[in-house]
Amino acid sequence: MNKIFKSTVFLLILISLFSCREDETSSIYVVPLSEQAPIDDAAIIEFLTNHYFNEEEFVSVASNFNYDIKFYLDEVKAGEDANGDGDMLDTNQIVGSFTRTPLIDFVGNVVNGMTIETKTISVSDVDHTLYILKAVQGLGAEKPKFCDEALLSYVGMDLNKEIFDNALNPVALDLSSTVKGFSESVSEFNIATNAVSNGDGTITYTDYGVGAVFMPSGLGYYATPPSSIGYYAPLIFKLKVYNEKELDHDGDNIPTYVEDLDGDHDLRNDNTDGDNYVNYIDVNDDGDPIVTSEESVSNTYVFDLGDDPILGANEYEVSRVVDETQNPDEVTLTTATYIDTDGDGVLDYLDADS
Repeated sequence: MNKIFKSTVFLLILISLFSCREDETSSIYVVPLSEQAPIDDAAIIEFLTNHYFNEEEFVSVASNFNYDIKFYLDEVKAGEDANGDGDMLDTNQIVGSFTRTPLIDFVGNVVNGMTIETKTISVSDVDHTLYILKAVQGLGAEKPKFCDEALLSYVGMDLNKEIFDNALNPVALDLSSTVKGFSESVSEFNIATNAVSNGDGTITYTDYGVGAVFMPSGLGYYATPPSSIGYYAPLIFKLKVYNEKELDHDGDNIPTYVEDLDGDHDLRNDNTDGDNYVNYIDVNDDGDPIVTSEESVSNTYVFDLGDDPILGANEYEVSRVVDETQNPDEVTLTTATYIDTDGDGVLDYLDADS
């Protein structure tokens, strides 16, 4: 069941990293990130060492393959009778004539065109490692940015492979509202190359990104998870990334990713005028009498589909319109160019005395 639309909690991955369960109080001891991070990393490494996935299906793709990633425990390596048949001698390494590779061997290596990339992210000066399995990179031209909207499907599980949430049908998520490990992983995949309506309300996507992320609890829910997830639980999200949409949360014609002034992917620490609103939700970033959207020059381009103009410095897309009925091959693009009127090196929308 997709709990994303049926719970007042509103989507597990949208819950803030530091939100609290209702029965929690500030007096509860929280394990320091510096102590928990190596514990989580060891647990993830153990999972990767003891598991395979259905890589043979990604190597020889059948016409009816749905690109679902499946994880298999090697009982010999794990020393565990996972299937309950009374022995621990079973292995999922050999499938027909295909020899699967342990997940750990994908880390930093390309095997059959697939890899597990690592990404280091610091939280409160403590480094955390994401392990991102790229089964299919995706062949679309774009990747969602960490604060964009992504159209995707996903399955969330813990390291025991117990599923706590899923969206099996494509859903559009604002990545800026998800836990950090999720947004930083989705943004590593390219979108689909094509989308075709099937006439029944469904859409078929082609060459979309497919993978999984293994994240430490410090990039997930840490000490304040929803009730369906354990405390300090490393998590796995299986992902299919179909499309993306660039967001401008405050509608000031500055894309949200641009409002991350220091480039640290934390939108909460960029506040030019020091008021109660950080820049990405502030329509007047510098606090002067002129709102941000009026401190720019508007531009309009009309061009054939696929022939996007090269935008200038500090020029950002505001809207893109295609008239599907009259001229589906023509695009009308509106942009905003932000200027530095007084030439002091600070753009007007960030300069209170411009």
